[in-house]
Amino acid sequence: MTVAFSLYGALMVLAAAQTVGHAMTRRLEVHRAWAIRLFALAIGSWLYRMGDGFWFLATGDLGHTDDFSCWFDYFMDFAIFVPPLIIAEMFIRARKSRATTASHVVTTGAMAGGALFIALATFFLPPMAGARR
Repeated sequence: MTVAFSLYGALMVLAAAQTVGHAMTRRLEVHRAWAIRLFALAIGSWLYRMGDGFWFLATGDLGHTDDFSCWFDYFMDFAIFVPPLIIAEMFIRARKSRATTASHVVTTGAMAGGALFIALATFFLPPMAGARR
């Protein structure tokens, strides 16, 4: 966790500094790209909880140990921020006028999948988690 969370924190600081810096110098397109990256990183903690919750509801403790040293634990260390950043980068690049139709379709699919996950997690997970207690 230390390596992944240190990288996650460093990326948060970098994205926040770049977002503010480019806004202050009125480079709004660059600012917008960094703000999108910052948002993708900011939802990482929430995605970690939702991903963990769904995993444990579906599989129990498969791949998890109390000291967070099993394969699922290592996967989740990076899964909280790498996939959202990839989708953010796809979105940033698809907004450019040179983007191909295929990149628009793939980006739209990735964003729709992410939105569906967030909607399902927000609606279903809290009641199911409460029922397990």
